Amino acid sequence: MGVVLSLQAEVVVLRSGQVIKGEILLNNEEVVILRQKDGLRYQYPQTEVVSITEDSQIVADIDTTAVERAKVVDVGLSVYGGAAFVPHKGVGGTTDVQAMVGSHNLLNQRIFLGGSFGYRGVFLGEDTYSWMPVQLVLQTPIPTSGSIEHKPLIGACFGYAFALNKEYQGGLCAGLDVGMLFCLNDRSSLSLSLTAQWQQAHIHVVETINKVEYTNFVGCNIVGLGIKFGLRF
Repeated sequence: MGVVLSLQAEVVVLRSGQVIKGEILLNNEEVVILRQKDGLRYQYPQTEVVSITEDSQIVADIDTTAVERAKVVDVGLSVYGGAAFVPHKGVGGTTDVQAMVGSHNLLNQRIFLGGSFGYRGVFLGEDTYSWMPVQLVLQTPIPTSGSIEHKPLIGACFGYAFALNKEYQGGLCAGLDVGMLFCLNDRSSLSLSLTAQWQQAHIHVVETINKVEYTNFVGCNIVGLGIKFGLRF
């Protein structure tokens, strides 16, 4: 593994388009450590570095194609499956498929911030409830001292789910993810996480009062727990 130590002023260009000028303290296969004029040190993973050139060179000569390509937003797909608890009904199955569009690499840290829409279904015996969630999504890796390709991941989403049937209604929805992010290359990544979901809804419920059955339209909070698989590219 090659390591380069240097105190020469150089220019580092990141895939976000950011240009940083300073002294290269360390440049190996994993990281670049740079010290700026104010004495502060900054560390950048090699996967985020487009090029390193001497300060005397013209920055315009850098591979701008790679920089511009990195500015394109991410698209992604997530698939979720698990169990859901429906008040007054019991426990059933649930599935969720979401398409995502958002930032590629917010703050140069593989942070994703964007929106999603898709399909969510809850299946309980003969009852099926379907919604179309529209959500704001945030996913961020947790910095660790281990591999730069594989990192712990946390995520959250919040939005509104529209009912796909007039017999029931949707409402606010949210979710929380905890798992792992696997970086495939500069732009693509896979994620696998344990996911908890919350969904507001209004459904018909049969209640028995004094041995007489009544059908009421009631609000409830449906809670789900399962596994989510995600792909961003």
